[in-house]
Amino acid sequence: MGALTVAIMANIGIGVVLLAVLYRHRMSAPEALTGPDQALARYRTLYPLAGGKATVADDGRTALLELTDGTIGLVERRGRRWNVRAVRSTELLGVHHEVDEAITLRFADFGWPRSRVLLADAEARKHWIGRLTALRPARAVPEAWGEPRA
Repeated sequence: MGALTVAIMANIGIGVVLLAVLYRHRMSAPEALTGPDQALARYRTLYPLAGGKATVADDGRTALLELTDGTIGLVERRGRRWNVRAVRSTELLGVHHEVDEAITLRFADFGWPRSRVLLADAEARKHWIGRLTALRPARAVPEAWGEPRA
């Protein structure tokens, strides 16, 4: 019985230490975008020939890119990784302007359903709302936020 108790206590101790390490690792401050050049460099990891200008969100976690070919790009920090995507009209379900100076984009993508871009600059926010709203195709059914989909 004594050896079993020691083994159980050792496993509990190791578990507590591993949970503390995981907690510390997850709570470390994530890297933020420092400027438009870095956002464009992140976007080029998936689209190497892309060129244009970027608008970095105030929190440094997202950036909207106005590309030279007329398309829109998005860079977003998700967890500990940077994800990039081309914003296409067939994938953009909605653009919502929130009260707290954020633009929420809703996508038809199960793995990336929404993105939130925090823009305090009113001119930049107005520009991007207009650009994204124009990209979104007209639909017969009005946009409904939070409605369940199968």
